[in-house]
Amino acid sequence: MKKIWTSAIALTAALAAAAPAAAQDAAAADEQSGGFGEIIVTAQKRAENLQDVPISATVLSADQLASRQIFDPSQLQLVAPSLQVKSFNAALGASNFSVRGVGTLSFSNTIEASVTSVIDGVVMGNPSLGFMNYLDLAQIEVLNGPQGMLFGKNASAGLVNITTRRPELGRFDGQVMGEIAQMKVPGDGLLYRLQGIVNVPLGDNAALRVSASQTHTDPVIKNLVAVPGSQYGQDQTSLRAKLLWEPTSQLSIFIAGDYAHSSGVGSGGSADRIVRPTSRFAAENDDLGIVAGPDNFFSSYGAPTRATFDVGGLQANIDYEFASGHTLTSITAWRKFDADNLFDSDKHRINLLDTNHQLSKISQFTEELRLASPVGQFFEYQLGLYYYDSKSDSDITAAGANGLTTPPPAGFEAWVGTRSTGSMTSKSYAAFGQGTLNLSDSFRFTFGGRYTSDKLKLRSVSDASDFVIPLGAAGSRDQRISEENFSWRVGAQYDLTDDVMAYASVARGYKGPGFNLTIDPRAPLIMPEIPTSYEAGIKSTLLDRHLIFNISGYTSTFKNFQAQAFDTASNGYVLLNAGALKSRGFEIEASALPAEGLVFNLGVSYVDAFFSDFQADRCYPFQPDCRANGTVDSSGNRLPNVPKWTVSLTGRYETPVSESLAVFLQGALYARTKSNFSSTEDPNTNLPGYALFDASIGLKQIDDKYKLTLFCRNCFDKRQPTFINSNSQSRGDYYHMFGLNSFRTLGLALEGRF
Repeated sequence: MKKIWTSAIALTAALAAAAPAAAQDAAAADEQSGGFGEIIVTAQKRAENLQDVPISATVLSADQLASRQIFDPSQLQLVAPSLQVKSFNAALGASNFSVRGVGTLSFSNTIEASVTSVIDGVVMGNPSLGFMNYLDLAQIEVLNGPQGMLFGKNASAGLVNITTRRPELGRFDGQVMGEIAQMKVPGDGLLYRLQGIVNVPLGDNAALRVSASQTHTDPVIKNLVAVPGSQYGQDQTSLRAKLLWEPTSQLSIFIAGDYAHSSGVGSGGSADRIVRPTSRFAAENDDLGIVAGPDNFFSSYGAPTRATFDVGGLQANIDYEFASGHTLTSITAWRKFDADNLFDSDKHRINLLDTNHQLSKISQFTEELRLASPVGQFFEYQLGLYYYDSKSDSDITAAGANGLTTPPPAGFEAWVGTRSTGSMTSKSYAAFGQGTLNLSDSFRFTFGGRYTSDKLKLRSVSDASDFVIPLGAAGSRDQRISEENFSWRVGAQYDLTDDVMAYASVARGYKGPGFNLTIDPRAPLIMPEIPTSYEAGIKSTLLDRHLIFNISGYTSTFKNFQAQAFDTASNGYVLLNAGALKSRGFEIEASALPAEGLVFNLGVSYVDAFFSDFQADRCYPFQPDCRANGTVDSSGNRLPNVPKWTVSLTGRYETPVSESLAVFLQGALYARTKSNFSSTEDPNTNLPGYALFDASIGLKQIDDKYKLTLFCRNCFDKRQPTFINSNSQSRGDYYHMFGLNSFRTLGLALEGRF
């Protein structure tokens, strides 16, 4: 612990002079009533009170996220119970969100995400394009169910709407924040984060806002083999600059650019969970003293393992309000992601398949044009056009010795291997609209539709001429897909009282087609995923705004659900369409102010999500009922990594101790029931239910000039993996991976504003 407190003292001294102006929490108490104020969201592309929006949503303010030390996308599930994070391999950017149990069961770049991320109005066509630590946020909205009427590309299962803070006119201020913590990982790993923000006025009608952060994380898995050129921890640098110009009261121009660089595997490292006595890895583990099991956090990677990526983009948002009250909005954006990842495929010192070198480049250009009518009319509407142009290139080399110790014959690179390249282009055109009829002061009817045209092309090439034993066939393949779709939404809402609103809706969504990145002509094209969702709910603000209670129930069916499975015959992953799946359940969101300075936030999610038709799933190793062709009927199985129950409860108490100082205490519980990481319900990939408890105590100046926080995450050190999977290089063996929430973390955070 010595190094953490030494660093903490240095950090405190460096930041102690910082001074502030308080940020407004989206859920702050109303000063007149002493109850909750309005929570403003843009779930329907207008600034509206959350309690008036007929959509199930979880809204998290910047202050709520900061109070839980949440800065990484993988941590978001701790405060949004309907959302889970699915991470499939060590590739950075491979994490995908799921909502109500449904997400993208793949890390391939050749299909879209079922749950889309949107940052400042720009849709991330691939999750990697928005993969960075959270920096200078205003709030995050998790929208449940199909979202396609107003958010650019379709999102078949849900949407994570991220809004950063915009520059503020006529105000010079800033913020400096530092955090340092020690993780209960092998070697007591260190984590630190530094963040700085400055807002500068440029005359009376313009302002510039610049923010930067640096994050370091020591490895969560300790490798016992010294391999030059490896980096098992992770360092990430993020920069963001935003310019707001309002030359007239009708015109607003917002220009932003961001960039992030990351190096190191971070939470992408893995360790043995199951190693059979007859495994080729058993003797190596015995030699190094590694005992495979749920509590194993040691690995023996024998080849260089590292990962780097660069991601960033530019955007321009222009809003013009006409004299009639209509607003015309244009959002033009370009984004790019470059990654260079090198992994030891067999994950051991023995060289079976030591090299897995993945180079990938993804870029996208988008243009959205939207016209919104004034609010308060009998008929309110929004109309829009959307254009999306994306290109994705990949270059993957797999090579190894298959356990041989002699060099390959002259002229060959390795004993076994292959090199695969792929280049995919995707263009999408859409026209959309949504209208609301205000039939009375209490009753409103909403309807919307979206026409989408997708055109995709893929060229894939495989070459194994440099290897003695090729992995797979050589050759090339050209594929094309064109699809048209009309998705829609119809809903109604009724104000039962001034403080209670009921709503119901039905929506048909759409997720575009995709490809298998293989030259095998038998590999299927991936057909569009079509969800139909029914939802009803009640939103209420009670007890003189001291209690917010929202509940929603839903049932959704997905046709041609896009899934991924490991094919033991080809020793690789394949994409396929499951026939159908069903997700049904309910969500509760509640906030209470039982006493002055005391607030509770509760989230409950119940999900019953299962494959109603999945006839040709791929078998897990040695599956008893596996068919001769290596497939199995997984109909009736629950979706991977979907607990039936998830609960998030946070309590916070703040009270003054002098005219200028206040103390605060906070506790948070996150609990979920058991789940399984495999669609086949492989007994070796079961994840038991678990509960995590976080706590913090701190001192702050009442006007928020500074704040000092001592915190612990996962205080009772519940060691839960983020992923369990079979080892493709040793049939019957399994590995697991861990993340930032998987270990107890004790730390100190200091924040100052000026």
